Amino acid sequence: MNYLYLSPEFPPNFQQFIIHLANLGVRVYGIGEADFFDLPELVRSKLAWYVKTKLDHPQWVNEALNYMLEQNPILAQEGFQYVNGHNEAWLRLEAMLNERFQIAGHVNQALVERWKKKSLMKQTFQELGFPVAAGGVPADLNAALQLAGQLGYPVIVKPDEGVGANGAARINGPEELQAAWANMQEPYIIEQLIDADMVTYDGLVDRHGQVIFENSLVYSEGVMEAVQGHDLYFYVNPHIDLTLAAMGRRMVQAFELRERFFHFEFFKKGSTFIPLEINCRPPGGPILDMINYSVDDDLYYRYALMIAKGQNKIPPKTRHYCLYIGRRDRDYRLAHQEVCQKYASSLVEAFENLPLYWPGMGRYRYILRFSQLEPLHQAVRDILALR
Repeated sequence: MNYLYLSPEFPPNFQQFIIHLANLGVRVYGIGEADFFDLPELVRSKLAWYVKTKLDHPQWVNEALNYMLEQNPILAQEGFQYVNGHNEAWLRLEAMLNERFQIAGHVNQALVERWKKKSLMKQTFQELGFPVAAGGVPADLNAALQLAGQLGYPVIVKPDEGVGANGAARINGPEELQAAWANMQEPYIIEQLIDADMVTYDGLVDRHGQVIFENSLVYSEGVMEAVQGHDLYFYVNPHIDLTLAAMGRRMVQAFELRERFFHFEFFKKGSTFIPLEINCRPPGGPILDMINYSVDDDLYYRYALMIAKGQNKIPPKTRHYCLYIGRRDRDYRLAHQEVCQKYASSLVEAFENLPLYWPGMGRYRYILRFSQLEPLHQAVRDILALR
């Protein structure tokens, strides 16, 4: 079996997919933007072949793959059976390569539109009968001002196609919208502001589209607020709401997911769940590691087993709360060493994040595990308290 892995250099924790796949006998080929010798030695040793190119240039990608195939006659004859990088940025590339190598049953050009454009996601949510935030994609400034006036300020504006809260902003009045519109070079969606908690439904589906693992996160605030400088915390909730799970499973079927992770975001207003957007990849940053801590398992390995051996059963585990706290460069009451000492029995990670994650997830991260919810909230109060 030949697996083409996109961008094996990033994110670093996803390199575990490559290691496990190769250990299970899958021939993993890599194409990315890093120099080969900048990859960790273990990852280099697991790759059957690697070519460096610019992944956002389809022609260059095809030329790089042509070279790879020329150097590997058996690969040229067999082709690839899987293409993935578990990264939102390369979904269109994944669809293009699935088409080139005639890999059926995974993302294609038609599906990727529905997986990437928030307006099309919203359309599918409505077809499923789910509540959604009112809004639309205006064609010009006049239409935008009219729509925002109908919705009532404040409103949220965000790129129709984008990752997370990138480019999203709260607009408090027509003057702000008019000023912001001049910098909007792509289609933007304007939505009513929903003041509610945010939760997720995450998991893994097998080749038949059946959910074989499910998980839920609870956020203190949205990522947009974190990007604006708020301290962020969130946690893996071992108790998944039955309504949330039922909605999530219907969305998995509606968006035709196969053999991949997913990360669906919802507002929770009272007992009502309002889908916000879908992400057809694992949750970002350290969240997949947090899920592993919460169930004492390894979902990188479980994914590799599904691909290499067709195993689609993950045994039930005792679940724990797993908490993420992101801190910035502020004068906190507890210094780093004091946090590590006070929570030594619960702390599983305490690191500096990659700079890319600083705006959304804080510069420093603490990941802790608890069996009860109240000690978790106490840790949040302690670790985020300022002097």
